[in-house]
Amino acid sequence: MFFCSCSQQPFLYTTLFVRMPESRPSVSIPAQLHKEFTPALPAFISLNQWRHEVLPSKSLQSSLIRCFDTNKAASASSEENAKPNNRYFGRDTIADAAARIAPAVANIYAQQGEDREIGSGTVIHEDGYILTCAHVVADTTNAVYLADGKVSVCLQDMEKNIVGRVVDAYVDLDIAIIKIDSPSSPLPAAKVGSSSKLRPGDWAIAVGSPLSLQHTVTLGIISCVHRTSNELGLTGMPMEYIQTDCAINPGNSGGPLCNVDGEVVGVNVETMNVEKASGVSFAVPIDFTSAIIKPFQNCRRTVRPDFGWVMRNVSDKNFQALKKYYPTFPYARDGVFVQKVIKGSPADRAGIRTGDVVVNVNLKQVRNIKEMMDVMGERSGAPVMVIVKRVRFGKDDFLCLNINFEEKDDAAPRPRL
Repeated sequence: MFFCSCSQQPFLYTTLFVRMPESRPSVSIPAQLHKEFTPALPAFISLNQWRHEVLPSKSLQSSLIRCFDTNKAASASSEENAKPNNRYFGRDTIADAAARIAPAVANIYAQQGEDREIGSGTVIHEDGYILTCAHVVADTTNAVYLADGKVSVCLQDMEKNIVGRVVDAYVDLDIAIIKIDSPSSPLPAAKVGSSSKLRPGDWAIAVGSPLSLQHTVTLGIISCVHRTSNELGLTGMPMEYIQTDCAINPGNSGGPLCNVDGEVVGVNVETMNVEKASGVSFAVPIDFTSAIIKPFQNCRRTVRPDFGWVMRNVSDKNFQALKKYYPTFPYARDGVFVQKVIKGSPADRAGIRTGDVVVNVNLKQVRNIKEMMDVMGERSGAPVMVIVKRVRFGKDDFLCLNINFEEKDDAAPRPRL
């Protein structure tokens, strides 16, 4: 201890003894490895500072934590062949995707006998064509009964519900098209993507009206891209579904399943029994419906692209009922049954009647709706030739009919939305 001589009051100083560390072996880290495991981070800004932070669209596992061969030549080759990823996933990615699709999502109510069915749909053309599920607008469990096809539709920017009508329905695909007659202004149409590009683990966004709660958005991932109807215990025509873990509830059916770009990649159809499973939902791949929706997407306002019919497969299950209730139903164990023809539609003008069985389209045999869609994929507004089987004069007969799509009535006044 010692006192400081320049002060009236003594200050007490204590001598400190610091113990020096013992010598330790040094570890040399290769420069390349050190560089790769300490990369310059992207702009990962606190949410309290900026609204937008920048994160690579790939997972952190592939973006920031990478495993390298200690062999310098191998690492150099890997870096040389690596492609930069310029897409980013931020806090607004999902919200932006939902905002893109929301104006085109419809809330749908359809009266089926004493029951009121709730569903959703997606506008696919500005002239008022809406894609939805067939079971939302028609009783798909009964081959005899069919509602009148009128539905109530509400979009995000509509002040009130307006009436739409079913113009096309394919029961075994569970796909239907609704038409709002002469909207007062062009409707916001959704952008359609491709389901063939989906991979398990991709983000999935479902939009619809579960339990009549309009404009509900749920998020999940693609669980499987090729779930077959056999795996789900569904009989009838072979189908493939997209499986997701998005929350899908009554009212979501017919609504869009989207990717992170807000593009429609599927049509939500159903979820498994919640008592047995959770987060197991399904959608019809949008590519599977391309033959149905492409004519509507590409049509001009002066062209009416719908057929104006409700179709279902002929099967052993419904054969007896069809023979009993439809006097013009022929003896046919396969083909596509015309359950209803809309008055004034292209199918009606061509001479197709309720009870007919379509067996040939554009000189190609069709045994079910899937084969019909494969043939329909080749049309682009051109006339379609169909051969139907029908009972005439007490015996089965074949008729060759041409369906044209170049007539449309635009004279009717447009109702206010």
